[in-house]
Amino acid sequence: MPEVTQQKEITRARNEIPLGMASSEEMVAFCPKCKAFETLWFNGDEMVHTRKYVQIGKRVYHDCGSKEPCQLLMRFQK
Repeated sequence: MPEVTQQKEITRARNEIPLGMASSEEMVAFCPKCKAFETLWFNGDEMVHTRKYVQIGKRVYHDCGSKEPCQLLMRFQK
């Protein structure tokens, strides 16, 4: 996907994710570019709105500028 088109898609997706969705499942996102780890919440297949991450389809991207989607890991319980 060309960079300009990808940025437009990310901007559009950020504006469409509704606020206040109830969380039902936690996953950890790992950014391949900046190595950030963040716990994200999902309601079914939909990610709960965050400022630093955006969901496009079934992929999640970090706002550091990475063109690669984040790796989603299951959260481990103690």
